[in-house]
Amino acid sequence: MTLDDSSSAGRIGETLRIKAMLRRSWVPFFSRFGSLTDVQLAAIPRILSGENVAVMSPTASGKTEAVVAPVAERVFDSRRDGLSILYVVPTRALANDTLKRLKGPLEEMGIRTAVKHGDRPHLPSPLPNCLITTPESLDSMLCRSVGRLKDLQAVILDDVHMIDGTYRGDQLRVLMGRLELCHGAEPLSVYLLSATFGDPTAVAMRYVQRCGIVRAGVQRYIERVYLESLESLRQEAQTRKWRKILCFCNGRKSVEEFGASLQRLFDPYPVVVHHGSLSKAVREAAERTMQEERVALCIATSTLEVGIDIGDIDVVFLAEAPVSRTALLQRLGRGNRRSGKIVAAVLAPTVEEVNLVESMFDGIEKGILAGSEYSADVSVVVQQAFSLLFQHREGVAWHDLLGVLKPLGEGVLIRRILDHLQAQGMIETRGGRFFGSEEVMNLGESGKIHSNIPDSTENEVVDVASGRRIGKVYGVPDEVFLLAGRAWRVVGRRTGRIDVRPWGGGAIAPRYPGYSEAGAFTSFLPPDLLPKNSPTTSPR
Repeated sequence: MTLDDSSSAGRIGETLRIKAMLRRSWVPFFSRFGSLTDVQLAAIPRILSGENVAVMSPTASGKTEAVVAPVAERVFDSRRDGLSILYVVPTRALANDTLKRLKGPLEEMGIRTAVKHGDRPHLPSPLPNCLITTPESLDSMLCRSVGRLKDLQAVILDDVHMIDGTYRGDQLRVLMGRLELCHGAEPLSVYLLSATFGDPTAVAMRYVQRCGIVRAGVQRYIERVYLESLESLRQEAQTRKWRKILCFCNGRKSVEEFGASLQRLFDPYPVVVHHGSLSKAVREAAERTMQEERVALCIATSTLEVGIDIGDIDVVFLAEAPVSRTALLQRLGRGNRRSGKIVAAVLAPTVEEVNLVESMFDGIEKGILAGSEYSADVSVVVQQAFSLLFQHREGVAWHDLLGVLKPLGEGVLIRRILDHLQAQGMIETRGGRFFGSEEVMNLGESGKIHSNIPDSTENEVVDVASGRRIGKVYGVPDEVFLLAGRAWRVVGRRTGRIDVRPWGGGAIAPRYPGYSEAGAFTSFLPPDLLPKNSPTTSPR
């Protein structure tokens, strides 16, 4: 027997051992594959033994099933009704896609599964056993439906890298502590998933106290193709017979502009765009085009960096240099999932641009995914204080409030922020307890208290010919503008809505707001804690 034969026999033996332990979940999750991936072989036994784990593995390596299957097995064995599994993802689109992926196998096991987020804010009845949600929707549940969480056994945090180190990640950190407090004596099982943890131990410790690390899977070989123009992309695609191309840009404006250019170059093949300002129907139509058409091209922002199913991709085209190695690795992970090689085409018309992206590729191949130094966003102190006081109308004692907020800073800092909120009239103290003001209660009733994402003035764009909602733009666009990869002419305006018709001439993309590094509740902080370029408006 050769060394390779011995290794293969060992994998088969371990697969059979795990199959015997997954008595109920093996058929729904793995029967169509027959064997387990490296990350599944590494993670499943540790989860079945009761260990919390953070799983780091390349995209398309099977890490979702590596966690969900053994968690479902344990939940099934406990025979509890009610909500047992909470699956938290960064975006609504990813929540919807995760539901499509998991609903079938989980419900085959008798585990009812549903989704809850801003587009689907109501919990179904009867209560599902597994709920897929976002941090903001979890915040709302803790304030309004905390009793529904009493039977919770497991929390799965997917794609944590997308929000870790931001106000949304810090909000989730505090929410995890609040979950533990309302859960009682029995500890929650917690699992983190990502393809791109720079320092998995440091990241995991921000969300769960005790956690093992599972790192498995080999990064696929990356073939780089540097291109000087979009025309050269078309020529290369013809020469190499690329049928499915996924193009990434860093912003929505770039997506629209590159989309218009590529539509002209690749006509008559379908060219679609995908970003967060498009309507759900338009985004899902783009996803179907990539799944079903024989030849197609999609231009996207980070909305398609994560695991939304768009079928197999022949080449990932980077129209702009990614902002980090982490973003680059996520984008590369979408390509050539059925082979051991990733083909990456890069628009880099200068030597400097080639050298920049090449250095990022080199870092990935050497396993260097250094992240920036972590510091908590103190605007979350305000947001979570308001949320907690809205949940507890009877008031909260100082030591309890500090216990919840301590992941965000020292007691002296937190007390200074609370004193400032009291001076502003936003919170009150009576009998040694903190209470939310009438304004805080109104923010809670309106739902504005649960999200720290700054608001932007937005207008819904509607095609009057079909009545179809195309997406949204911010502020007042030009009379002719690009959206969803085509030109539109404004034919009417009203509050919160712009009516349009298709336009056959040229156009440019509207202005989109950039990502704000300061949370919406920043404006409530003491003046000396305000960051530069902080929001000028609050959720009021």
